[in-house]
Amino acid sequence: MLPAISDPESLTTPATESRDESGSTFDLLADRRRRIVLRYLETADSPVSLGELADHLALEERPGENGPVADLGDALLGTRRRIRISLRHVHVPKLAEADAVEFDLETNTVSLREGGTELLSRLNSIDGPDDE
Repeated sequence: MLPAISDPESLTTPATESRDESGSTFDLLADRRRRIVLRYLETADSPVSLGELADHLALEERPGENGPVADLGDALLGTRRRIRISLRHVHVPKLAEADAVEFDLETNTVSLREGGTELLSRLNSIDGPDDE
């Protein structure tokens, strides 16, 4: 028979905090768009606009690897718009909250912070530099 637990907090271990940190790292890196954003920002020399990030993601996510963008027409524009909205309202705020990126609301630009570089090094140690 198991002993009764009188104080659930007594069961917490010192490693709980590092597991929480690992969990949030996993949550951030679990989304493919956030991984692509971090890798793209790593190569940028200056802050990148949400539009530029949306363009890059639209090309990364399009079906078929060899078709020119012009062949996609209006479908790409709609996709690009949806991606930009998801970047603005979901992905960039999550990355900014984790100090992985800096998001300038006035200019709608994003740049990589030290926390983002650390996330990328963790990702690269697991996946390799450009595994998707």
